[in-house]
Amino acid sequence: MPQTGRVVCPAFFIRYQTSIFLHLGIWIFVFIMVTDLGSLVLDERSDEILVAESCKGDKNAYAELVQRHYRHVFAMCFGMLANVHDAEDIAQDAMLKGLSNIAELRQGIQFGRWILRIAGNLCIDLIRRRKRIKRVDAEHPAIAEKALNENHDIHHAIERLPKELRVPLVMYYFENKNAKAIAERLNISHSGACQKIRTARQQLHALLTERL
Repeated sequence: MPQTGRVVCPAFFIRYQTSIFLHLGIWIFVFIMVTDLGSLVLDERSDEILVAESCKGDKNAYAELVQRHYRHVFAMCFGMLANVHDAEDIAQDAMLKGLSNIAELRQGIQFGRWILRIAGNLCIDLIRRRKRIKRVDAEHPAIAEKALNENHDIHHAIERLPKELRVPLVMYYFENKNAKAIAERLNISHSGACQKIRTARQQLHALLTERL
């Protein structure tokens, strides 16, 4: 939020931030569903090589790290926060913070564990902030109700997917399974599992934009 030089009442600032977040929440989720379509493409470079290249300023290398680890970060955030909007927001913040601090990653520390630790700390910070601002929901029940409704929209859209698409999507995002594990569980080919996940994302995107 840009600095305007005015003194902003904390309660107003909280309401303003909340309303903006609620307005953009589903769009953020839709954006991730669409832009994540390329995450199934394999890159043979190790995380260590990608980290080294990222430290040299190679943004494409860091983008590959994001594609490789984002869903693991999201799954952990969702498990801690039980809210799609918050999980997406924190997962993205963690990836941005990782980019800003990539040079501080010590040799021998795995990027995956490091970025999960960052995300976990951000989740804990959010949980603590929630405890401090619970009174806002009590004072403004309409805001809390809107959050519940939009979260319900996402879950409802997932439930509307055909079972053959819903199951691999849930396994991929919420059970933290990779395409190989999904293929083995569903007794289909690896390419078939990848295709089902792509199709599920596309249909979920269509269902969510339909409701906006």
